Parts: sequence; C-alpha cells; structure tokens
Amino acid sequence: SVFGEEEGGVGDGNLFVLDGQSNESEMQLRQKMIRQRKMQRYTKSKSKKSKKSKKSSKSRKGNRNKKPNQPQRPVQQPAKTPAQTRPAGSSSCFSVSTYESIDNDIERIKNDIRDDKSRSHFLGGIVRLAAHDFMDFDPHKSSHKSSPMGPDGCFDANHPDNNGLETIWCPTCELTLLYEETYSHISRADFWVASANAVIRQTSVDNALDLRDTFLWGRKDVDSCEGSGDRLPKATGCDETEEVFLRRMGLEWRDAVALMGAHTLGRGDFSGHNGNWVGTDEDAQVFDKTYYDEIFNSVWWPIKMGQPTQDWITGRGNSLMLNTDICLVFDIEDDIDGEIPCCTKTNSECLEQESRKRKCPMYSRMHSRFEAREAVQEMLGGSHPHNKNMPFYNAFAEAWRKATTVGQEDLSALAESCDSLFN
Repeated sequence: SVFGEEEGGVGDGNLFVLDGQSNESEMQLRQKMIRQRKMQRYTKSKSKKSKKSKKSSKSRKGNRNKKPNQPQRPVQQPAKTPAQTRPAGSSSCFSVSTYESIDNDIERIKNDIRDDKSRSHFLGGIVRLAAHDFMDFDPHKSSHKSSPMGPDGCFDANHPDNNGLETIWCPTCELTLLYEETYSHISRADFWVASANAVIRQTSVDNALDLRDTFLWGRKDVDSCEGSGDRLPKATGCDETEEVFLRRMGLEWRDAVALMGAHTLGRGDFSGHNGNWVGTDEDAQVFDKTYYDEIFNSVWWPIKMGQPTQDWITGRGNSLMLNTDICLVFDIEDDIDGEIPCCTKTNSECLEQESRKRKCPMYSRMHSRFEAREAVQEMLGGSHPHNKNMPFYNAFAEAWRKATTVGQEDLSALAESCDSLFN
C-alpha cells in the first residue's frame, strides 16, 4: 500500500486473525504466552526485591538506550478498569495515566530490540498498523451490506497490501501480548492509535511531536473487515492517493502530503520493494522531514517500469521511493503509463543513461496537483537546507487528528481519572 511496506524481523509470522475465523489453537497459544509473560514478570519482581540494596546503582531498563535530549516520560501505572464494565468492542474509559503507560511500554519494547533493522520495522510497523486501520474508510460504502470502516481495530491479515503487519500483531508479537496483558479494557483501535502516537513522540527530534492533547478515544472494534484491504491505496501513483485521502477521507493535499511523511520510519521490503525511504536503518528510526528532503533534493530515476513493484532509486545504498512518493512533486503519470523513463534531475548524479535523456517535469501552477508540490516545499520549511521540523510536525499533527478520527462519533478527550466511574 501507499503508507509503507516495512521489512520484517519481529515476531514469528503467525497470523492474529481478526476476521471472525480465529481457531482454538491460536487462542490457546495466546493465553499460554500471556501466562508465561506474567510468570516471568513475577519472577523478575521477586529478584528485584532481593537486590534492593543495589537498585540505586542501576538505571531503569527503559533508559539503557536513551539518547541525549530525549527525556522519557515518568512511569505511571494505568488505571485498572473492571473488564465487566467495558461494552463489547469499545473502551470503557481511557485516562491520562493509561496513555502515559502505553508510551512507556512501547519505549521499553523498543529499547529491548538490539538491531536497527528490526527496531525500525517495529516502529514503522506500529504507525503503519494504525494507518491501515483508517485508510479503508469509504463513506459511500455505508449500507446494511457493507461498512464505511475506518479505525475499527481490524485489518485483513490475508490481503497482500497488509503484508508484514502479521509480524506486528500476532499471538506471540510483543504489541499483542502487551495489549492482552494490560490494556484489553480499551479497544484495539484506540490502543493502536495511542501506540502509534507513542512511536511518533519518541522518534521525533527532541520528542517535539507530542500528540497527547489531540488524542481522542471511543473507537469501536469489529471482528470482521473482509474487503478492507481492497480499499487501501496502491503504490501506482497519485490517483490512488487522491482517491483515498481526498475523495473518501475528505482530506486536503496538505494533509495527504503530511501523512506520507510517515514513510521516514521503517522499510519498504514487503510486496517486492527493496530498501527504505531515508538513508540507513538507523535513520529510519527518526521521525523528521528527511523524507521530503530526499524527494526534492536527491536525484531519482525509475527501475522495473511496467511491473507492479516499480521503484525509484538514487544509486545510493538501499534508498527507494515509490510512484506515490515521487508524484507528490513531479508530473510522472504519463511517463509511468507510457513506460518512458526520466530523471528528477538530469545532471551527472543521474546514473541511468536512458533516464538522463529526459527530466521529470514538476507540476506547474495550473496543474490540479500543484497544491501537493507546494505542501512538500512547506514541509521542507524553505528552499535552503536546515533542521527545522516544525512545519512538518504542525501539519502532521493536524492531518493525523483528522485521519484517526475519520467517520467517528462521540469521541472523548483523555480522562484525568477513571476512578469516579466505579465509585
């Protein structure tokens, strides 16, 4: 799909089925894993108590890999909500302490992943999971026979456009176990968005993009979303981006361009693509404007034209872009359809001889997609190289709020406490 196809490396590939076809063995496996994890935590807790005198000389496990100027949120225990008070498929209450606890748990899991490739996949995969949950929204499909979908805690695990998500959400995946053990009193849909928010905060420069104040909860889960994968945007070009983000979800080009900036996290190796959007696997763990720098300032040319897995490359490492990335600035629709190669810049850095003969044209002011090109330049923050990320962060925060609440009603801001509901 358009919103990332990251490389695997976490989990065991078992599917966590959310289409009403779950079987007994998967449920037994999940319950067994939860019991084992609880026993491990109990054993660790006893061990820590016996070594209390040494506690002051050791830093908290979640801080081992913490970088300078990236303060971790204080640990808060989530408010426990009785399971019987939760309506089926919805959150009974979502407090500030629960939100903060999810953030800390995501950071703990992230810090326990030792290699950059797997960690970038984990981080990008969580954001992709939340995005694929809302990108299937189509208000025109609302009837007694079909659902408009949107964020509902469900994805079609068997659809090829969701390849890789089964290594993020599965019976033995850390994220699934975390939810089952600690946060099952809230809906999956709310949990996925809160987890993605945690990733975005932690990976943004100086933790500058904190989405807590705009987070709303109350999304309702469904157990079946057959056909949702067919609604996801394909990586063929901006006509797909336009159909999904603008026509169905009601967003503007500025919103769509900002959301595409999430490609800065993770990799693109599923569905036949190869590499990542920004530099190295280490770079792919930082949520910043580098994605736009790469589109606008690097030299790109197409490979595998006419094939479903067509990419754009620079000849530099494993860097890649998809048609849906390049078309935010360059008018390549006719070139792709006619399989006519071009280079985004026809200088010596364009290493493919045939592509160098023709420069990919940028959208003119009269083009209907000129707004997309302007938005990319806005995310860059100007024409000169710099490290200012706030134009991107501000635009992303607004677009993410719209996207994660699309089609939703009766959503609520975080509660200061859930205790009053049960007194």
